[in-house]
Amino acid sequence: MHRVLIVGSGGIGRRHLKGYGLTGRAELSIVEPDAGRRAEAISMFDVEHAFTDIAEADLESFNLAVICAPANFHVPLMLRCAEAGLPFMVEKPLAVTMDGVDAALALVAEKEIEARVGYVRRVAEEVIALRQQILAGKIGSVRLAYLNSSQEFPKYRPDFQRTYYARPEMGGGAILDAASHLFDMLIWLMGKPSDVGCMFDRLVLEGTETEDTCLVTIRFQSGAMANVTINQFQKRNVAQFEFIGTAGNLMIDHSTLKFANDDSGVWKESRDYMDGLVPTEAHQARFKLQANAMLDAIEGKPCWLATLDEARDNLRVALAAKQSWIEKRIVSL
Repeated sequence: MHRVLIVGSGGIGRRHLKGYGLTGRAELSIVEPDAGRRAEAISMFDVEHAFTDIAEADLESFNLAVICAPANFHVPLMLRCAEAGLPFMVEKPLAVTMDGVDAALALVAEKEIEARVGYVRRVAEEVIALRQQILAGKIGSVRLAYLNSSQEFPKYRPDFQRTYYARPEMGGGAILDAASHLFDMLIWLMGKPSDVGCMFDRLVLEGTETEDTCLVTIRFQSGAMANVTINQFQKRNVAQFEFIGTAGNLMIDHSTLKFANDDSGVWKESRDYMDGLVPTEAHQARFKLQANAMLDAIEGKPCWLATLDEARDNLRVALAAKQSWIEKRIVSL
C-alpha cells in the first residue's frame, strides 16, 4: 500500500480520490483549506488524514502527492514536494506562466524523483491504439493533424462561472484548460513544437474573463503541422482528432478509432473502444488507469504519462498561442 496525499479536493481532486481508492493500492490523505469541501471529502472517501494546509503534512511520510490545486499554485507545490524528495503527479496545465517552472523542474531532476502530469487521455485505450499504429508505420510518416474538440461547456459544467475556468490567472479558458489536452496529444505523437500561431476570443460565454474559442496552428521540429480548433458553446459535441500520413489517415471520433488509405470515402477499419460503456463512467475509469500508471511509475515500472518536460513544452505552446494573437504574429519557441 502506498500513502498518497491528494492536494485539493475539488472536482478534479475527487476524481483522483476515487481513482486511487479503486486501485486497492493506496491509503489516502487530503490537503483541503476549505472546511466545507474538506468535510465532504471525508464523508465521501476513506481518508486517513485531512490537513488544512500542506505545511501540516509530514511529506516525507508519504509515497506520492497528487497536486489538484488551481494551476497558479502548481509551481510552489511542486517545489514543496521536490524539496521533501516526494514523487508527485501534478494536474494540467503545469502552470499559468513560466515563472519558476524551470527552477522547479531543475530541482526535481536534481532530487531524481518521479514526477508526471495529469493528461488523462494518455491512458485512453483509443489514444494508446492510435499511437501504437502510428509508431508501427500504418499511415507512413505523419505530416499533418486536425484536432477539433468543441461542445456546450455550460451543459457539463453549469458552475463554470464560479470556478477556476472563469479566471485566466488560475489556468482557465479554452487554451490553458481545454486545448492543453490536445497539445499534449500532439506532443506525444508528433514531437517537439517549434512555431505557434493563434486567434482566440470570448465569443459567447458570459460571466468569465477567459476565451471560449481558439484556433491554434502549430509547426513541429519535424516540419509537420497541426491545427487545433476549440469552441465551448456549440450544441453538437465534437471530439475528432485526425492524423494524416504519407500512406493513410487515422482518426479518433470520440472513442472510435478509424483508418483509411484510399479516396473511396469509406473507412477501412473502425473500432469503438467505449462500445457498450456509459461515457461518464468510462471517463472516470480513466482516473483509475492513470492512478495505477502513476503507482507503477513510483515502483520503477515503465510509464507513459506526460513528463514535466513535455508539459513545459505544452505550456510554452499555450502561452505562445496567446502571445500570437495579442501581437498578431507567429511565435517561434
